[in-house]
Amino acid sequence: MIACSHALFASEDVPRLLRFVEEAFGLLPRFRNDEFGEFVLPSGFRFAFFRPAGAAAQHFSSASDRRGMALGVTVADVDAAYARIAPRLAALGASASGPPKEHPWGEKSFLLVDPDGNRWEVAQSPSPSGMLVDL
Repeated sequence: MIACSHALFASEDVPRLLRFVEEAFGLLPRFRNDEFGEFVLPSGFRFAFFRPAGAAAQHFSSASDRRGMALGVTVADVDAAYARIAPRLAALGASASGPPKEHPWGEKSFLLVDPDGNRWEVAQSPSPSGMLVDL
């Protein structure tokens, strides 16, 4: 493996999750319709939401349990990210673990749960690249 390039999320309500990402992270999708939407980060990493149909519906379920994994995303200011989304959580059908917490490995983060139950660890890294540095 040489890189992690993208993440896919199955959903029965793609427009709802696109709105969530737009409001939670201030991003605009590169592509959107009622069946598929994709965001591309400055690093080139992509994440997409799609409604399972056809052959994909044999391998993806939007009703599956989402508690086993989280997508970790890095923001420049985790406190500002939390302050932006916290007042909108109920209206978006989302929740958060609470204000950002500092961790002994140098990151500060909070857990965000989107309307479909996907987990997002929103972190601020101690490095300019946004990646965790060797301690």
